[in-house]
Amino acid sequence: MLEFEGQVAIVTGAGRGLGRAYALDLARRGATVVVNDMGARNIAGEGRDASVAQTVVDEITAAGGKALADGSDVASEAETLALAERIAKELGRIDILICNAGNQRFLHFHETRREDYDSLVDIHLGGSFNMCRAVWPQMVKQAYGRIVLTTSQVGFYGQVDAVAYGAAKNGVLGLMHGMKLDSKAHGILVNCISPFAVTRISQDLFPKELARDLAPDHVAAGVTFLSSRACQMNGEVLIAGGGHFAIARTVETLGIDLDDPKEITAETIHARIGEITDVSRIEMYPDALAAVQITFDRITTRAAGK
Repeated sequence: MLEFEGQVAIVTGAGRGLGRAYALDLARRGATVVVNDMGARNIAGEGRDASVAQTVVDEITAAGGKALADGSDVASEAETLALAERIAKELGRIDILICNAGNQRFLHFHETRREDYDSLVDIHLGGSFNMCRAVWPQMVKQAYGRIVLTTSQVGFYGQVDAVAYGAAKNGVLGLMHGMKLDSKAHGILVNCISPFAVTRISQDLFPKELARDLAPDHVAAGVTFLSSRACQMNGEVLIAGGGHFAIARTVETLGIDLDDPKEITAETIHARIGEITDVSRIEMYPDALAAVQITFDRITTRAAGK
């Protein structure tokens, strides 16, 4: 059994749905859980209600677990810094951060106002950045940490009425890939969960008769693993929901290489687009520089041969 005795976990958006399931599972396994939730009254993220986080804390303590309630707004840099400083001071460490807090506004692109876009990006992407920056010094100091960010298949593939949400979630993916390159040297591993479950945000998207099979508890299994010492993955995206678990990765086709500058034209691309888009020949790269290094090497070798 994966155990978390002596560890401290901060779970954002833990007052309901997925976050609540994560908090309950970690607490059941011995972690002291900081249940963060500002208690928004709707899925747009408006309003605050401290009782939402406290209800989950009461549930954990009634079962014999250890938990603290927190109502900080993850979109506020000042509030997240104060949260991390308080927990590090009171509990002595921060082992796990699960960035789950989010909001939603179901809007087609032409319906999405800048204020809708800003609200979603501020919570999903900005909130993840704020929380990671806030806990980072403590995790570096103790040379250990597990960070789980939340992305979405909506970010990978799109959803017709969730354009800003998808943009924010794909931004989280970029944040994770950047952080992973710094984190491992400090004993910190950063991964993403890409969940699907019936929650307050998604209850109208999935068939209601599947609610039991798409319970948040099923996603919690994946998040608990990513939060554990047993997890040695870094920079991965774990898709989880309904008993399904998979890894999502960014790939590129091998494409074509044109060594004659005269051939580098739109007409050549048009003529050879079938080769360029051939997904039977793909490659995966550890970072962006590695992806372009192959072309740098090819150009350097070609120049040396002249």
